[in-house]
Amino acid sequence: MSGASVVLAITAGAVVWTGRHGQESRASADESVHVTTAVVERADLSDTRTLGGTLGHGRSRVVRSGKEGLVTWLPRIGAEVTRGGQLFRVNDNPVPLLYGSTPLYRTLRDEGTVGRDVKVLVDNLRKLGYDFGEQPEVGSWVRPRPAATPASDGAGAEGETASADAASGESAEDETASGKSGQDAAPSARPTAADSAGAGSPAASPSPAPVQVRRGEGVLTAGVIAALKRWQSRTGAAATGELGPGDAIVLSGAVRVGGLLAEPGDATGGDLLSVTSTVRQVTVPLEADATGSVRRGDKVTVTLPDNSTVRGHVTALSSDAQSADNAGGEPQLTVTVGLDDPDAEPVRDADAGSVRVGFTSAAKKDVLVVPVGALLALSEGGYALQRPGGRLLPVETGLFAKGRVEVSGPEISEGLRVVTTS
Repeated sequence: MSGASVVLAITAGAVVWTGRHGQESRASADESVHVTTAVVERADLSDTRTLGGTLGHGRSRVVRSGKEGLVTWLPRIGAEVTRGGQLFRVNDNPVPLLYGSTPLYRTLRDEGTVGRDVKVLVDNLRKLGYDFGEQPEVGSWVRPRPAATPASDGAGAEGETASADAASGESAEDETASGKSGQDAAPSARPTAADSAGAGSPAASPSPAPVQVRRGEGVLTAGVIAALKRWQSRTGAAATGELGPGDAIVLSGAVRVGGLLAEPGDATGGDLLSVTSTVRQVTVPLEADATGSVRRGDKVTVTLPDNSTVRGHVTALSSDAQSADNAGGEPQLTVTVGLDDPDAEPVRDADAGSVRVGFTSAAKKDVLVVPVGALLALSEGGYALQRPGGRLLPVETGLFAKGRVEVSGPEISEGLRVVTTS
């Protein structure tokens, strides 16, 4: 009997079956007739979908200057800038790169200043090899010491003592022994003009309240300020011991210059350059309403232009949907895929361009599977598997993937031989 006839006979057996699964099918073929069989196997089953992506260096971001002036130098396209390296120059002053997540939003000048932006400076100076002593512990109290100004040159010994306290991160607990926390303690009242006139001497500035160091914060000690001056001198900047907005750019890590958006001589009011990660990544456009099936950390398989494959994982999903390039297209998000081994030879040799990315949308481990062609639709509903002798075994179906289907049932076990289509 031909393969087509076998399929017809099997199909007929399923159509006329009325639910007597424990008996031989009257419509089953004679045992001497050859049928194609398959064995129930135990395996991992996964359903994947493949989307087009682009091999490159990930999403780009624009860099601007936080300080007014003229651009006097820009790096070349393709240059890689690491911690402490200059991204550009403004008024011929270098603007270096620092690693972190909190940008410089204020001028760091006063000893005892506490904050996450200070932690960025502290961490970077330490990574760059500068020694500045220990930082005050989390939970300790420090009192900010405003930097001396020309109007307060006469502070004398009191100013020197303040500097020493800030340099060591000395606790301010003694100054708040009354039981009121430093954060709640109000600074002393500012003297009025009449008070100053009666005193016959300049009014003293109010003393800042102590501040408690929280987790993730750093303290601007005298040692840190001294290290900052040494680093500034080494980079060619003025060794002021101060760092403010525009004096450095804080990004998450090393960057590769992807494009120049300004020229030397331009004012710093606009975009200056675009940067990407230095590590090769894959970006995949995805319909905004399909992002629920993709999660950060999901494993993927990337097929390179030479058809070799490498493994990767989802590292980020863009948070803002943008319209697709084609007219009337659905809004899309960008999925960023990190490669498990970005330095692998196939990745290094591959030119930037189109790749295919396989996402696993569903997966089952250690389940019983058969070819989809082994399923028989029962007239009363549901599915069954047919033994070579004609007997039908009812089954519950699970995940369908790659021509196979997950099956289960009281009489279904690994190694069971069943009839399937050829």
